[in-house]
Amino acid sequence: METIVLFKNLVIFLIIILIAYIVRRTDNVSHNLQKDLSYLLTDVTTPCLVITSMAVEFTDEKIIQARDAFIVSNLIFIISFAAIFIFLKFYKIKEPNRSQMMVGGILTNLGFLGFPLIQAMFGADGLYVASIVNMVSNYFTYTLGLALIKRNSEKQGKLKARDFLNNTNIATIVGLIILFTGFKIPEIPYKVLVNVGDITGILSMIIIGLMLGEIKVRDIFKEKHAYVMSIYRLILFPLFLILLVKLSPIQINMFVEKICVILFAMPVATITGIFSTSYDVDPPFATKIVMMSTMFCIISLPIILFVYNII
Repeated sequence: METIVLFKNLVIFLIIILIAYIVRRTDNVSHNLQKDLSYLLTDVTTPCLVITSMAVEFTDEKIIQARDAFIVSNLIFIISFAAIFIFLKFYKIKEPNRSQMMVGGILTNLGFLGFPLIQAMFGADGLYVASIVNMVSNYFTYTLGLALIKRNSEKQGKLKARDFLNNTNIATIVGLIILFTGFKIPEIPYKVLVNVGDITGILSMIIIGLMLGEIKVRDIFKEKHAYVMSIYRLILFPLFLILLVKLSPIQINMFVEKICVILFAMPVATITGIFSTSYDVDPPFATKIVMMSTMFCIISLPIILFVYNII
């Protein structure tokens, strides 16, 4: 049943992406719209979504879920780094694309696709877990992920506190305070947060469609390395992860386990393309691996969830 629900939501997302793609390809909107909407998503709607997902009753189960999500996601990111490093020892590819594929093998599209999909499938309970995972993800993104891209760049730049204390992480901290203190958000502010947060899913799909509209689709399918990256990111690593969690002697919350499997079966993180563009590190290649994996996840995600449920 969950597999069918996942597939239906992915089809809905795909249709929205196609609408945005057509609008961009026909030049009915400008290139700047993508950048503006991306800001709105990451700095406004997603933080609202995170806060409302944590405005729930404080229970022992919530503590266990937060603990397990934090520990498990840290372990998975470390394993992701080791796994893609070993994989690329056998699959030869030159820099800077090697580093870009390493980032793609470590970071998944939690914000643009993971959040709206988890919300559609599991509601506020799922978003609560996803928010903890995303907080851990941001740490690895702005340390390991950024370092891998910058080592092939002539541009210089230092990490700032703001990179870690972005609005989504701040919202997670605020949400945890609300959860632990039992503070009840007044009705009007709560409804504002809910209404703003609810557009995150639609906004995410529109942005992905606009990004896709910036390039020729046939150019994506000409990039052979993008196929390898998609197979690794969407199939090989998720299957490996399923085996690990199923065989692991460590007892973790089953709901957390399922959310983590879905989140780490997501396509290559959009931030791979953003970092590559910011530091002039072969942006077209990064865009291709992000877009191809995003398109193929429509097929791969239901398969991964099905395999997880039957094992």
